[in-house]
Amino acid sequence: MNPELSGKRLLILGGSLWKKAIKDFAAENNITLIATGNDQSAGIFEIADEKFSVNSTDPEAMKKLIRDAKIDGVYMGGSEPVISSACQYINDLGLPCYCTHEQWEYLQNKRNFKDLCVKHGLPVTPRYTREDLMQGNEDLFPVITKPADGCGSSGFSICRKPDELDNGIELARRNSPSNTEIIEKYVSNDAVCVFYTFSDGRGIFSGSEDKYPVKYPNGGFVGGLYIFRSFEEASFRQKYEDSILALFEDIGVKEGCIWIEIFRDRGNYYFNEIGYRVGGTVSVFPVAYMSGYNQVATDVYYALTGKSVLLTRPSLIMDDIPRDRKYCVYTVHVRPGIVGSYEGESQLIEKHPNIVTIARTKNIGSLVPDTGTFAQVAALIHFVYKDNEELRQTIDDIHKYLLIRNTNGENMIMRMVDDQQVSRIEKGYCL
Repeated sequence: MNPELSGKRLLILGGSLWKKAIKDFAAENNITLIATGNDQSAGIFEIADEKFSVNSTDPEAMKKLIRDAKIDGVYMGGSEPVISSACQYINDLGLPCYCTHEQWEYLQNKRNFKDLCVKHGLPVTPRYTREDLMQGNEDLFPVITKPADGCGSSGFSICRKPDELDNGIELARRNSPSNTEIIEKYVSNDAVCVFYTFSDGRGIFSGSEDKYPVKYPNGGFVGGLYIFRSFEEASFRQKYEDSILALFEDIGVKEGCIWIEIFRDRGNYYFNEIGYRVGGTVSVFPVAYMSGYNQVATDVYYALTGKSVLLTRPSLIMDDIPRDRKYCVYTVHVRPGIVGSYEGESQLIEKHPNIVTIARTKNIGSLVPDTGTFAQVAALIHFVYKDNEELRQTIDDIHKYLLIRNTNGENMIMRMVDDQQVSRIEKGYCL
């Protein structure tokens, strides 16, 4: 038990997908957990010692709660709307916060991030205006339209000819908090993602992944599975890491975790977007597996003390998980409908002790929309594997044992990654 943490009161605004990691660190250090928010079915309420129903995006109400409940620190979690609001009122109250509101808002805008990349010599996808594309430059197509801010593939369109452009722009604006779009050259959505942990202004490389996308017939590209480490980690770091760290220094990043997604297309890299938060695939687990750092504990420690300390314990990876293996995050995609039940998780884990965690992104009773985006992912299954045969067998058994039924008792799961696609992963090929 750390005496600097014992007896502290931590307000948690997110992190349901890694709630056990929060609970374990709190229990080890005698930290009281307090949860608030509109959705009391969220996982943070299961681990909380005290619970409130104050809207976490209401600044004045939250300031009052923090004062009245004698909160020592706030852990924001990974929700972009929550972080956007919370970092402002945490800054206003003078409590420790890994980012300023200005840093957060600046990096949320993909235009700002890409301008920073250009400044530091990092390649980005060519951008166009509507006027560029409507002046007879049909050789520039296909292009993509997407929100200038936002996440989860929402508002993304591939426009293959001029008469599709306006609909793509309209969809992008509808899904953009700032009502603005980006138009770019269409490139492959095969990607590499790199992760950094920041402590006292020092950016520490914490792992990399290869992202293999799948395509929805009525939507955009969505991650099918993610393999850690990237096939290209060493060469990528040698080529770009100095510039990446200079970019972070430029905007004054001191604490927190950051990931960057970079598209790769026929041998070219294009820096696409940045996340100043835990990755949507619950990246704290593969980061812990690859680097040993517990980003959850590190962030909580900073939130409660304002002190920058890189922590490795308690480990997020169970002792019986084999080390020195490949690490996979497999996304379980489901058909539209209302989630009625989850079945077979315990049998799957018993069959495969190589499974690290199963993170449900949909609760029982959740409505799954027909969007063709990450919103149709109901679970993220993390596991390690020694070769392609074990990768293939684990995926086969996920679909054999796991059932996610709708309220009519029908299995909602769609298999988006087939055996042929798995075989190509061994060579680092795009799906």
